[in-house]
Amino acid sequence: MYTQNLILIRNIVVFSTLLLLPTLSWAIKSDASQPVLIDADSVTFNKSAGKAVYQGNVSIKQGTLKIHAARIEINAPNNKIVNIIATGFPLKVEQKLDSGKLAKGTAKKMRYLVEKKRLILSGNAVLSQGGDQFSSNYIEFSTLTGALKAGNKKNNKSRVHAIFHPTNKTK
Repeated sequence: MYTQNLILIRNIVVFSTLLLLPTLSWAIKSDASQPVLIDADSVTFNKSAGKAVYQGNVSIKQGTLKIHAARIEINAPNNKIVNIIATGFPLKVEQKLDSGKLAKGTAKKMRYLVEKKRLILSGNAVLSQGGDQFSSNYIEFSTLTGALKAGNKKNNKSRVHAIFHPTNKTK
């Protein structure tokens, strides 16, 4: 029974980490086949609720994917991962892309909605790839389509800042 629970925990962690890989479009494909390394001060696992919570300087690494947060919660009722929530400032996500560029994100909170394939960064959110960057209090990114929304949905007082570098410079 104890071994079976450990195997289930490992499977949930591996699967949930693999789900984070698409959050950065065109990530290095070999990352998905790399081992998942998790370090945290503590973990609480509740099999009947389908919930695992890692706390205290949590670090997840898989290939070039790196996630650092104070707390990471994985919600998987009936062994199906619904969402992954990471909190703590500064929360950091980074991954090398097939293009060789490094994609990075920071925020106070990150939510990944598995079925909708949507990454939501909130609270001093920044999402960058190479030299291009978006920053706002709220950034929503579709890992399925690459569509991005930024700004405060409740009131239009939140500003969006974007920096783009030309890719086709004249010689």
